[in-house]
Amino acid sequence: MRLPNLVWDAWNREHIRKHKVKVKEVEEAYRNIVGKSGSYDNREMFFGITRKGRPITISVSYAKQKRPYIVSVRDMSKKERRKYI
Repeated sequence: MRLPNLVWDAWNREHIRKHKVKVKEVEEAYRNIVGKSGSYDNREMFFGITRKGRPITISVSYAKQKRPYIVSVRDMSKKERRKYI
């Protein structure tokens, strides 16, 4: 199944940098999804792993567009890692 491309802008690029995650890592993890869950306010959480094995949680919104807009990205929590990897 082909996932739609992620929506990037200056705000979310700057925001993920605060979490010490690179755009390339997010794209890799998004293409290697190991889990997914619904969230509040028309959002979804994707759980993926980069090529180097870094487990990442990606929060996206569909509120203003059909393609997934990056709201936040961070390393998976210990609980998420136990569940998805």
